[in-house]
Amino acid sequence: MAKIMIEAAINGNAYQDANANIAYSPEDIARDAIATCQAGAALIHFHVRDPDTGKWVQDIPYYNEVFRQTRRKCRPLMWPTFPITGTPESRLAHFIELAKDAETKPDLGAGDMASVNLFSYDKQNHKVTGGGSFVYQNPYDDIKYFLEVSRDLGLRPTLQIFDASGIRAATIFLEQGLLTEPLLLKFYFGGEELPFGLPPTLKSLEAYLDMLRDVRCNWFSACLGGDIFPLVPTTISLGGHIRLGLEDFAYTTDGQPTNVQLVERAVAVIKSMGHKVASPDEARAMIEA
Repeated sequence: MAKIMIEAAINGNAYQDANANIAYSPEDIARDAIATCQAGAALIHFHVRDPDTGKWVQDIPYYNEVFRQTRRKCRPLMWPTFPITGTPESRLAHFIELAKDAETKPDLGAGDMASVNLFSYDKQNHKVTGGGSFVYQNPYDDIKYFLEVSRDLGLRPTLQIFDASGIRAATIFLEQGLLTEPLLLKFYFGGEELPFGLPPTLKSLEAYLDMLRDVRCNWFSACLGGDIFPLVPTTISLGGHIRLGLEDFAYTTDGQPTNVQLVERAVAVIKSMGHKVASPDEARAMIEA
């Protein structure tokens, strides 16, 4: 029996016109984080939003409220997002500020491990619908700064892998001593709506794992712009963990499910395979072991 961790990315930069269950206000984000944790998610990733418009913002008071309200009810491993533009210092400033108070200190640091073209694609009409000129830029020196800040704050960083170059960067930082085992890796596969990197397939997983065969790590499968559930049994069989949530895919064809319902689906698969869903405390121990 293995212990499988579930991470829920609960609201991201997705909007309620895609799924009305995407939370905007700090109160709603915290409420969703609590319910999703209680359903089985040991890790919670979230963005803070303008409560009226849903615009992605970086307001420290909003972050404070989400952390405090959630932690009054449960203790998932929580980590906020960071902006996709700006100087490395400005992008990670809120981690430093939040870490000044134990009640709002993130449980994990973060580093997006490579640059990538991110764009939306309408497969039915064969059209790029957004981001056609956008490159999400993460130069080596910026990534190094993210990892240094995470280290200085005493936080194990979650490493976002958009393609194979991200794994190569992670192993270099490991060799240099800036990262330590076990690495915490999120394999972001590109779905039909966000066709970047590798697709969510067994061969893609095998390619990544082959690059990490000598590295002790905890890894998660995720699908941005697509359905992760077809890959869940394969991920578990190969020793991985699951990331899902309305940030990654709105599931509009499935009747607009909630994050709780997505987690419950994953829990059912995990248990049907004879495994156990890791609690937040168990996840903490696994990540630091």
